[in-house]
Amino acid sequence: MKQRLMRLDRIAGEMNMWLLVIAIGLGMLDLAVLIAKSVPAAPPPAATSAAGHEHAGLLPLPSRLADSHS
Repeated sequence: MKQRLMRLDRIAGEMNMWLLVIAIGLGMLDLAVLIAKSVPAAPPPAATSAAGHEHAGLLPLPSRLADSHS
């Protein structure tokens, strides 16, 4: 009977470690959600017309560099 109690005590000690890890993880998740909810939402992007919309792209090379790469 004493051996069973010692074995049960050892198993409970290992379980306590896992429960502590899970509790810390859930606490961090709760904190992350709290921070995410407290940060104000970004404003929606302004509507632009298709004609006024410019895409980022490569700029043409200056003429002196373009000649050397041709």
